[in-house]
Amino acid sequence: MTTPTTTAHTRPGEARLYQVSAGEAMHRGVLCVPLHTPLTKVAQMMARYGVHCIVALDERGEYQARVWGLIPAAELIRIATKDELENRTAGASATSGVVTVEPADSVYDAARLMAENEVDHVIVVDPVSNRPVGILSTLDVARVLAGEPTRTPRGAFHVAQIMTRNVLTVRPETPLRDVARLMTDHGISGVPVVEQGSVLGIVSEGDIVAKERGPVAPRSRISRWFKRAPSSADSDRLEARTAGQAMTAPAITIESWRTAADAAALMLDRRVHRLPVLKDGTLVGIVTRADLVSAFARSDEEIALDIREDVLLRSFWITPGEVDVSVRNGEVTLKGILESDLLTQLVPETVQRVPGVVRVKSQLGVRPVDEPPAYFEQLFPNT
Repeated sequence: MTTPTTTAHTRPGEARLYQVSAGEAMHRGVLCVPLHTPLTKVAQMMARYGVHCIVALDERGEYQARVWGLIPAAELIRIATKDELENRTAGASATSGVVTVEPADSVYDAARLMAENEVDHVIVVDPVSNRPVGILSTLDVARVLAGEPTRTPRGAFHVAQIMTRNVLTVRPETPLRDVARLMTDHGISGVPVVEQGSVLGIVSEGDIVAKERGPVAPRSRISRWFKRAPSSADSDRLEARTAGQAMTAPAITIESWRTAADAAALMLDRRVHRLPVLKDGTLVGIVTRADLVSAFARSDEEIALDIREDVLLRSFWITPGEVDVSVRNGEVTLKGILESDLLTQLVPETVQRVPGVVRVKSQLGVRPVDEPPAYFEQLFPNT
């Protein structure tokens, strides 16, 4: 989805809708239930977490699920006035035609979809895993319009939390010697090449070393037979005098809302050492392998805090008291009772992606359907 370009006549509140992404404004985490979940259980979860909607997921085997529908509180009330909740399940009651956006989409795009589809919530879905990662409501849109700041949670779970924000950049016409001097003076191994806010490529130590080495002549006639003919890109790099001529392009980038595990996988898959970090197409930072190593080397206490706040609370809306989290030398043990089999699968998988986690031992169980949680008696003592 593309974000429309703002104009000089855009009102301040409307401009903020363009500037803030859905990933920044959303409530992190989605309360999900399998299709077979009784509506009584859905009502209990809404009461417990104080939410107005829950996502119904269609389980597709281990760690695989897709968004089936949305159960708003208003629909729950409508059903309760006509039928017994015990007779209905989440799958049969979820609204069809779920409206979704991606974390990188602007709040303006999300608000437009809300208006067009006459809904109060949209689900924010990770485009890679196709899993819901957050909910954006009309109230969240109102907060953006009011200018309330969006804050990145502490920790090291997301790229935005570990990246370097003050990024040194060069222009395409910057002389290559000046680029080398900049990298040497600041002790960095690569620098993005930027023009009019867009990242065109990266000049790395490897690009400069290749230029410094020059063409390598084969040592014998036989070696010339097997020598790979230089590509036009190789020849251009050998003749390079500016950053634009020497850079590796196009640049491999990552969005700020993605996880540190996503960054690590991308670096390994594409064999790069650094990733410019973008927000709505604009450079906002850079994350390197050194940043990932630093995140991995954190203390057990910091890792446990990330699990409780970013995974349990923000990703799954599970209060920390429900799951006992212990970390020793990076090995995590999870103990507790959750609402569904799906959660017992997804929570350990997500914990494994927290920087610094070496191994996850899950001792998570599922609460029986006919056994209400302890908090339910406190909320509804006469039930």
